Amino acid sequence: MAKRVDELQCWRLADQLRTEVIAICEQPDVSRHGRFCEGFTEAAGSVCRNIREGFGRFASGSIVQFFDYALGSLEEVEDYLHESRTRKFINPDRFARNLDLAEHTRATTLKFKRFHENKLPPSRPPRTSRRRAAGK
Repeated sequence: MAKRVDELQCWRLADQLRTEVIAICEQPDVSRHGRFCEGFTEAAGSVCRNIREGFGRFASGSIVQFFDYALGSLEEVEDYLHESRTRKFINPDRFARNLDLAEHTRATTLKFKRFHENKLPPSRPPRTSRRRAAGK
């Protein structure tokens, strides 16, 4: 069992992806697109930060919640990767490598999240009043 977040494979992969995103945005022809780079790097950083925050709370419920946020940010990173390819900021090979990295990050994050989901007590269905349940 990991004692520190940087021992988690999902966090290490997310950090690798963040490093790739920063490298893309540091290219001279890309860096002049400030709003694009700001959103792209923020989304990539958010994946790492949410994994860290969830792990740091040490409770399965929080891990599930923050890993969900991380997965949402990862979707955003993937969309930026597609836009990077469309704008020709990256070549098809770099796009494929980074998309594979994002997919591997997703798979390992989901695996850790599901492990913690299984530790949670089953959720109870919402209560209905007796009046509604009896059809009145």
